Amino acid sequence: MADAFKSFSKTATGSLTAVYTVPTANEGAVPPVLPTTAIIKSIRLSNQSGGGVATTVSILDYDASSPLDIEIFKDTLADGAESEILTQPIILEQQDAVKILGNGVKILVSLMEIS
Repeated sequence: MADAFKSFSKTATGSLTAVYTVPTANEGAVPPVLPTTAIIKSIRLSNQSGGGVATTVSILDYDASSPLDIEIFKDTLADGAESEILTQPIILEQQDAVKILGNGVKILVSLMEIS
């Protein structure tokens, strides 16, 4: 059963920026942080910047030996455009992250965390 349903929103900047990172397990912390899996249900983009914006959304597949950014969306988002970029859920493990690049583009990420 899900432990938490969350939504995060952020306005992108001119550099690839993490919007959400899956918590890293630390059972010695107070309170303890249990191993967590996140199911990303929706990633929605909105451009209200006044012009078209080149936008990239990627997933950081964290692996201690070789982290890898995987692009899931790369296009120019027209002024006033909104876009849902997921057709299927994405499963993330600890330290994986959702990132965005696109100056002035707003991103909304809806997810479920399971610990």
